Amino acid sequence: MIITGLSLALLTGAGFYLLFCKLPKRFQRFFLRNPLITDIIACISIYTLLGGTIVALFAAAWLGLIVSIMLALLNNKVTAEVLNQISKKLARAKELTMETLTTYFENKQKEALNER
Repeated sequence: MIITGLSLALLTGAGFYLLFCKLPKRFQRFFLRNPLITDIIACISIYTLLGGTIVALFAAAWLGLIVSIMLALLNNKVTAEVLNQISKKLARAKELTMETLTTYFENKQKEALNER
């Protein structure tokens, strides 16, 4: 139950961070200036979205901790820049992976057509 809550919180926290990166700068500044409001919104939303169960309660507690840590890191300018660079590199890796998979399947399709 606790491990399930932690895994749900980690996944949701990663999702919240990716959504945070896509928000306009004025919303990002609001969330960074008001960490208590951000924590409350995150905890209530995950508890509600996960159905209000005991696992959702554990996930909300873990997520509150994760969001607090993320906000503290993002308020530090050096850490924020490092996290932005990591996000950009992950996005590029995703693009390269998709290109590689597409090329691989196109080549397999051509080979299958040539064998006929």
